[in-house]
Amino acid sequence: MKYKKLAKLRYNIWFYFIVFAVVLLAIVWITQILFFDRIYQKKKLDTISQTGDKLSVQLNTDEKITDNILNNWLKTAVDANEAGIYSYLAYYDENNKLIVETIYSGFIISNNSDLSSSQTQTNVDDTDEIIAINAIDALIVNGNNTVCYQYKGEDIDETFYVYATTVKNEIINGYLVLRTSQQALIETVSIIQTQLIIISIIIVIIAFFLSYYISTKISKPIIQMSNTAKQWASGDESIVFSNDSYLELSELCETLNYSKEAISKTGVLQRDLLANVSHDLKTPLTMIKAYAEMIRDLSGDIKEKRDAHTNVIIDEADRLTMLVNDILDLSKLQSQTQEQDLQVVNLSSLCERVLHRFNDFAEQSGYKIIKEIEPDLYTLCDEKKIEQVVYNLVGNSINYTGDDKTIFVKLSLENDYVLFESIDSGKGISQENVETIWEKYYRFSDTHHRPIKGTGLGLSIVKTILENHRVKFGVISKKDIGSNFFIQFKQVNNNNKETEVE
Repeated sequence: MKYKKLAKLRYNIWFYFIVFAVVLLAIVWITQILFFDRIYQKKKLDTISQTGDKLSVQLNTDEKITDNILNNWLKTAVDANEAGIYSYLAYYDENNKLIVETIYSGFIISNNSDLSSSQTQTNVDDTDEIIAINAIDALIVNGNNTVCYQYKGEDIDETFYVYATTVKNEIINGYLVLRTSQQALIETVSIIQTQLIIISIIIVIIAFFLSYYISTKISKPIIQMSNTAKQWASGDESIVFSNDSYLELSELCETLNYSKEAISKTGVLQRDLLANVSHDLKTPLTMIKAYAEMIRDLSGDIKEKRDAHTNVIIDEADRLTMLVNDILDLSKLQSQTQEQDLQVVNLSSLCERVLHRFNDFAEQSGYKIIKEIEPDLYTLCDEKKIEQVVYNLVGNSINYTGDDKTIFVKLSLENDYVLFESIDSGKGISQENVETIWEKYYRFSDTHHRPIKGTGLGLSIVKTILENHRVKFGVISKKDIGSNFFIQFKQVNNNNKETEVE
């Protein structure tokens, strides 16, 4: 199988961090290129309009013009001038000649020239004259008291923002014109672009090293965990996954440690399974071969000995068959390839039938089975599989009961449940081993002798069947006291037609 070559986590984090920084810078540059001019222009127009409105309110007055009022005009004009906004007054004299003056001129009206209406006498330069004339024309054309616009004439190389309105007071009856140059915008853009270039270079350099540091810091604990996993894979069972850097990694370490312990237990159980299966297969095969050779060499002509040896071969063959059948049954149950044949079953009759199979053995071996079975208790189940469960649990109790050779089998109704119990008086099970007994080939005692023939798979089969039936089961046991294996079946009526186990 071919594996795609993958990039290291550290380099991926580093790369994407750099990409993120570059994208942010690109957004800043695009915003600056596409929107800065418009935003700046709108801001300039708003500023010049607000300044013009403020100055217009002061100039449009019916009051007698005093030094105080003149000073207020001058102060407003000076403030505007400091912001790059220049203020002019334009008016027609008695000879219909346009005069353009700055407010600083003190409204000195000159009458030295005989000019046409399109000519001006002014204390400003030619550019300001042109702007003033254009602004007055705009007012006349629009028929408004106020105009505010961007102006770039054919006879002027520079672009201006212009504000114009009519004014009337005791001194002047004419126009207020304000203008500010776009050159400031160009200079500002140039300054900002220079700053952006410097800032962009600094950000890219910082992002390069910072992202490398962060990527290394994030990937380091993961690399450590990977190295730990490799040690574990190489057979070092003493390793422990640990990481205190991040909560998620700490939780992952706990999960891996739990998995390691579970896999270790599974490995032990697997080795035990192979050892026990090998042993259980080897013993009867050895017996079959030995007695077959004895029949061939010694007892072939002696009927009594031949029959005895043949019976041993048959018993051992039965034992092999039982082991193979149990392994196959467990495999089918765990893979759920067998469908459950659910029907309403009389558990009382089922238990009586199973216990009847143990009568001959109990009489011959001196075991005493005490039963307390209430009649006509029904549940919904697969009858054959539950019969196998009851048989295995009773057989297990017989195998592990105490020296009194007594077991108790009970079936009773508790609330809405039918409770089955198989109780022995044996050595019991310690708390740490309670869950382990349901595993394949679990042995409570390696030296324990089982009077009932078994394969070691009984409780594992019981667990799988009951889990598939989704019923509550378990064992209550105390060391040196005994064990109580129980099952809680859901009670149903005899005429119940349910088809599913709840």
